Amino acid sequence: MRRHPLISFFVAAFALPWLVWGTSIAQAAGLISWHIPEALAFWIGLPLATYGVAALTGGWPAVKDLLVRMIRVRVGPVWWIVAILLPVAIVAVAVGFGMLLPDHARIGALLPASAVAGALLLNTWEWLLTEETAWRGFALPRLQRRFTPLTASIVLGVLWGVWHVPLFFLPGSFQSTLPFFGFLISTVATSVIIGWLFNHARGSVLIVAIFHGVTDVSLAFSGVMSSGDVLFWITVAVQVVIAAAVARDLARIDPLSPELPEATAQGASDDRREPDPLPEPS
Repeated sequence: MRRHPLISFFVAAFALPWLVWGTSIAQAAGLISWHIPEALAFWIGLPLATYGVAALTGGWPAVKDLLVRMIRVRVGPVWWIVAILLPVAIVAVAVGFGMLLPDHARIGALLPASAVAGALLLNTWEWLLTEETAWRGFALPRLQRRFTPLTASIVLGVLWGVWHVPLFFLPGSFQSTLPFFGFLISTVATSVIIGWLFNHARGSVLIVAIFHGVTDVSLAFSGVMSSGDVLFWITVAVQVVIAAAVARDLARIDPLSPELPEATAQGASDDRREPDPLPEPS
């Protein structure tokens, strides 16, 4: 496990939540009469995978790195603005295009305005403790030791999207109302945007958790992903355009740049180290 922390992490990060969701799927199919509460996939499954693998493969320094990222607030002001306003701007553009459609966005139908503030606090807190600590706090810096930041964000986006597969089989889940291929494209695009933000924000998990929370609340309140297929694909297209725009900057980031998360820069430095010279023949 110590030699393959990424593989160990992804196995655990998939196995534990999928086990939880699997009981709900089995119950819905009439195979069993009980299920594990679905929220435990996030609140128990992911943290166990993240902190368990971090502790077993890197000890206290790896766990401390995760905790420090979660409270890292010393980030340039522009990146706080990006984290809060970019998700709103993406949704606003989609809503604008939707106004031209017969079935435009049903604003407030899924999430009323009175619940936005509470949902934002809950979502940000949840993603800070669960998904963002897992995907960006643990996985992304280690992926960036093997790949460029852009490639790492794309790879992570694909895995992140596939991780949601059981939710498409759960009646009543948000994902069960969406086309999987479109959701996967959206997830990869979002992963690229978050990777760009993460690398410019000194590897702060806090700031990407805010971005994730604002994104989810903006999507829910606006209804752009739940008001018809055309508006859904318009929203995905807007996300892809933004991801393509920031991808050029993400691709130019030097893996040895001090702006990168510390663990990533150290890992890249180690990976690029010249091999020791062969001993001279005697």
